Amino acid sequence: MALFVLLAGAGLLAPIVISQGTIWHADGGSLLTSCLFGVAYALALGGLLKAFSLAPVSVVGPLTAGYPALVVVWGILHGLSPSLVQWLAIAAVLMGAVIVGRFGANDGGLSVVPPGKIWVVLVSALVAVLGFAASIVLGQDAAKTIGEIETTFISRFPAALLVLAAVRVLEPAQALTGPRGMWKAVGAMALCDVIAVCSINAATHFPNKELGAMAISAYGALSVLFAMVFLKEKVSAAQWLGILMITGGVAVLAAP
Repeated sequence: MALFVLLAGAGLLAPIVISQGTIWHADGGSLLTSCLFGVAYALALGGLLKAFSLAPVSVVGPLTAGYPALVVVWGILHGLSPSLVQWLAIAAVLMGAVIVGRFGANDGGLSVVPPGKIWVVLVSALVAVLGFAASIVLGQDAAKTIGEIETTFISRFPAALLVLAAVRVLEPAQALTGPRGMWKAVGAMALCDVIAVCSINAATHFPNKELGAMAISAYGALSVLFAMVFLKEKVSAAQWLGILMITGGVAVLAAP
């Protein structure tokens, strides 16, 4: 699935990249950074989808939603100075993500993970967190000089090659095909993926871009809400509190 989404995303961006033509003048350093961004993103996407294959959305979403905090740490090491209110908002977002992940319904959450697979879920989520955090830093760095669309386009290819290698090694019997109806879902996922990644990379052109990355943490709470509506997963009262904390924290960080 990750392989198909990456390749479809490259196909969606190709007409824009070719028509703009700026990619042909990209410097070697930016191209290398874009490729490293693709490697980090492939690891992140693979870890995320592996975790989703074993655990409910209401578990994996919150577990992986805190990775923008690592981007903020990177920003602080490079001169970012959050105010006290912003620090409190960051803490609220992270605490909310923990609450949503920890206090699921008794007949849901980690209790539905296959026996002996919880450690696989946790390791996969950790790979996703580290990969996504690294990809934000690398993607925004490359986008400064060659643009967010071009950076995203270039990254799809090393990412796809890494995922393909993983498929051949880890799942050699898996055929690179699927039911006909799957391709509509792949196209929709690819469109959402490139819009999201291009938007994140575009944040590099604005001040405090690392704080802006914290808004991504809202995805964990949103995924729980979508899972409740579309997948009929249960949401506990404590999880609602966590969702409100995340929403409030992101709203504060988004304020001027």
